[in-house]
Amino acid sequence: MSAFANNRTAVLNVIMIFGFCVFALLIICPLIALILNVLQDIASFKVLFSYHVTKPLVLSIFTALASTAISTIAGISLAYLMEYKKIFFRETFDTLINLPFVLPPSVAGYLLLITFGKYGLVGYPLSFLGIELMFSTVAIVIAQTFVALPFIVKSTRTAMSAIPSNLINAAKTMGASELLIFKQIILPLSKKGILAGIVMAYARAIGEFGATMMVCGLLTTLPIAIYTSALSGEREVANILSLVLISISFLILAVFKKVMKND
Repeated sequence: MSAFANNRTAVLNVIMIFGFCVFALLIICPLIALILNVLQDIASFKVLFSYHVTKPLVLSIFTALASTAISTIAGISLAYLMEYKKIFFRETFDTLINLPFVLPPSVAGYLLLITFGKYGLVGYPLSFLGIELMFSTVAIVIAQTFVALPFIVKSTRTAMSAIPSNLINAAKTMGASELLIFKQIILPLSKKGILAGIVMAYARAIGEFGATMMVCGLLTTLPIAIYTSALSGEREVANILSLVLISISFLILAVFKKVMKND
């Protein structure tokens, strides 16, 4: 029996070593490679405050803020609708809300084009009013909202589902209105989930590439600027942009972990 137990332990150790090796090769090594490239190329530091970096950085920060704000308002309302209202085809509705999680970015971008483009379902009527949405900052916000919204809905709904139903029933018995229950019970008790969703939605929005690429026109967010810089051979720009985006992502994840730990 001891030999059998030793063999099982050895197999487990091999599996753990394999897992760490994969992690090191795919996560640690690329980060080290990026840092070495930045340190070896002095020109990289010269472009840190150039428009090649500041322009896409500012655009990404503010469009991600806008899309996260929209996603937060819409996401909380959708989560409340899904959790506390009786709706037809609930499971289908829930699947559609979560569809951006698995939808290929190129498909998402194309769907936005045929919806909000000049001859699209929504864009065509707007064009008569002189409103063009695609290939603009608004288009970037739309694309980022498309991919960020499910994070708010999922996190908020999970938090709402954990609220004891007896609290809500007691409030109703005491004559509290639906709005008062929402403000005084549901929102406060869902705060942690909402904050976590906001953090992850912002991270997803600022890192969005595929859908944004198809609707941004000549505008460049951080991921798009990295892609175009790498293709054009501007390695020092791509290095700094990548380091900036990784730093932002790391900071966002640190905030997320802090939010999840706090009660």
